[in-house]
Amino acid sequence: MTPPRTNLKQDIGEIQTQILFAALERFQQYGYGKTTMAEIAADCGMSASNLYRFFENKQDIGAALATDCLGQQRAAIEIIVNNISTNAGKRLEECILAMLHHTHHHCSRLPRLVEMVDAICEHRTDIVISHRRSIAELFEALLRQGEQSGDFTINNLSAAAEAILSATVIFDAPHFMKLHSLEEFEIIAGNLATLLVNGLQRRT
Repeated sequence: MTPPRTNLKQDIGEIQTQILFAALERFQQYGYGKTTMAEIAADCGMSASNLYRFFENKQDIGAALATDCLGQQRAAIEIIVNNISTNAGKRLEECILAMLHHTHHHCSRLPRLVEMVDAICEHRTDIVISHRRSIAELFEALLRQGEQSGDFTINNLSAAAEAILSATVIFDAPHFMKLHSLEEFEIIAGNLATLLVNGLQRRT
């Protein structure tokens, strides 16, 4: 009897997930710089040559992990932006807090991954640029909704979205997470949100 065909794409996806999980564990325990492809392969129970079939190098593994992490942040912000039952000013504050909580959570749970973040920022700037662009687009969508609802008055939506993205970078960068406790950061985020909303509100 001929055995049933397996879903090759699914099998490859499962193996890649296994590799990423093993790499994440090793990066956290030993650091990104000290980890080798051979060690990741051994953790997965495969040869280094087999590992290279799925990822060309360690940077590609780090890039995949970073992309997944940033995608989670974007998804959380997108949910807030699409919740039109809440006014735009409140949602802007929630977006800023979501950025903070996502970054703080990952830095608290995986503190040694800052090294990987540095490497990705240096060698794979396309990932960082793409993520920032996608977040700016979400901010722009939120500002447009606020303008349509009469909450905001904005001359240039894209410029305003970029300005908000720049103002909130402290909540999105792992290196800054050591500066304050989460509670202190939440107060700072709330103050920034108030300042931004006051500046965006329609003048009567």
